[in-house]
Amino acid sequence: MEIKISYRELQNIFELLKKEYRVVAPVLKEGVIQLDYIENLHQLPSGYIQVEEKNFYTVKESGDTLFSYQRPVLPFKRFINPPEFTFLVAKKENGSIQFEQRLPEEKLAFFDIRPCDLKAISILDDVFINKNSHPDIYYKKARENIFVVATTCFSPSDVCFCTSLGISLKPDQGFDILITEIGGYFVVESGTEKGKKILKEINGDEVTEDDRKRIEEKIKKSEEKIKRAVNTENLPEILYSKIESSHWQKIGERCLACTSCTQLCPTCFCFDIVEKNDPVKQISERTRIYDSCFNPTFATVHRFNIRQSIASRYRQWLMHKFAYWTDQFGEFGCVGCGRCITWCPASIDITEEIKRFREG
Repeated sequence: MEIKISYRELQNIFELLKKEYRVVAPVLKEGVIQLDYIENLHQLPSGYIQVEEKNFYTVKESGDTLFSYQRPVLPFKRFINPPEFTFLVAKKENGSIQFEQRLPEEKLAFFDIRPCDLKAISILDDVFINKNSHPDIYYKKARENIFVVATTCFSPSDVCFCTSLGISLKPDQGFDILITEIGGYFVVESGTEKGKKILKEINGDEVTEDDRKRIEEKIKKSEEKIKRAVNTENLPEILYSKIESSHWQKIGERCLACTSCTQLCPTCFCFDIVEKNDPVKQISERTRIYDSCFNPTFATVHRFNIRQSIASRYRQWLMHKFAYWTDQFGEFGCVGCGRCITWCPASIDITEEIKRFREG
């Protein structure tokens, strides 16, 4: 189902979502565009854009469109696979131990998720569910409670390189509803029965060929703004051939192993499990928390760390994204969002490093 609607009708879509879901969307908070729960469309950071480069980020007023800004600093994954959550509780009651399994119950609507983050969720779906012989019940339950409202991206940042990874600025799957903003009105289309059910309650006009041409023109202009790229031709094979390259050590001398890139990455999924015990209350909680391949203890096996150098940890991270991932899941583990470039305190640009490995 595809219709053309006004801003008022877009507000009606938002209100319909609120009846069943808690809405998560980009907001301007503490000087950065991040994610938060919102109650109305006025909370979106409309009229703002991010200016991003290596180790540089700022927000400024520019533009008059509803979706003028770029993707948020933090990815939507944190609402499906949270940085920390308790999934099992053991309590001693009346002389016996009782176990309580905790599954995510909150129903969420992701409003204004851009193509890079939309693709990232698809990748995580494969990791945790679709291509996993032991599907993760916690991720699966959280995922079932998500309604996805995606938007066509007409505002890529200076660090984006999504198109070189085959990601379209106007996605064709993975959403319940897709919004495309064109000069004061919106083309909305459903991607699932859930989305179609919402749109049936909305008043809209027929989408014309002229509308479609305007969308294509805007997409083409937006694609031309994306200057960074990764040449993916035979990339896994090239990286495997460079696994003993001395250039890894050069990167390791710059990298701080701060884990910033993995915390911000929309596809990094590694976690650790910790026990929180309270002998007074006689309760024990089993909690899942984010981990990172840059942490010194990540590759510790029987008290021996098999990746003691930072260079070896960076190699693991980059090789995983662009080589190991393809072996396991049949696609790259990177969506070209550029967050790792913006927020690396050492100004390491993954697109430049891959280019060096190709040329070296």
